[in-house]
Amino acid sequence: MRILVVDRSTGRPGMAVFEGGALAYEHLWEGEPSRAPGWLAELAGVLAEHGSDVTGLDAFVCGLGPGSFSGIRACLAALGGLALPGGRPVYGVASAAALALGEADGAGEVSVVGDARRGRLWCVTYRVGEAGAPVRLADGRVPSHTAEDFRLVAQDELAGALPAGSRIVTPDWSRLGTALAARFDADRLAAYDARPSAAVLGELAVAEPAACLREPRPLYLHPAVGAAAG
Repeated sequence: MRILVVDRSTGRPGMAVFEGGALAYEHLWEGEPSRAPGWLAELAGVLAEHGSDVTGLDAFVCGLGPGSFSGIRACLAALGGLALPGGRPVYGVASAAALALGEADGAGEVSVVGDARRGRLWCVTYRVGEAGAPVRLADGRVPSHTAEDFRLVAQDELAGALPAGSRIVTPDWSRLGTALAARFDADRLAAYDARPSAAVLGELAVAEPAACLREPRPLYLHPAVGAAAG
């Protein structure tokens, strides 16, 4: 079983290939996620360097965010096209879950916070490494990797939305760092722009394939504008 994993939800997009359930190799791209097709040619080049191409892949996994909507959407479209011959599956996993696992640093609970725009933050808390499970939600449930796992809050509501003592990480420290530092003790904060890794995303997918989202969509946390207006 050979799986291609791609995450383009943040400013450190990357890819990884798993063979037989283990990481075979990974590659990072430079620059922000983009709808430009150049990264697909680079992906093909990385596969070729390792003696493979897309025809030798059995499944595909995409990081669903939250994050760059255009980057995630373009990634899903590209993987869907690559998977079409042979009807191979495309799965989705929340990039935030991979971020929590990769940034746990021994913490039992990791809260991931991001800028949801429109005056709101998104947040989710994961339990990491509990009873052999890679990640669980704060209430013990298996992540659904949908918007149902996340909360939208105003900045002044954030402290009440996170469990006391959880490690706090964000892909948006450059925008949110000042506000987070004003509300939480420094020893709880990862004071940098944390990025999910395609390799860790693949670890989650391999560990719990039943939890991966089939026919995935980008994580969009706000209600549709039309619905809100109605």
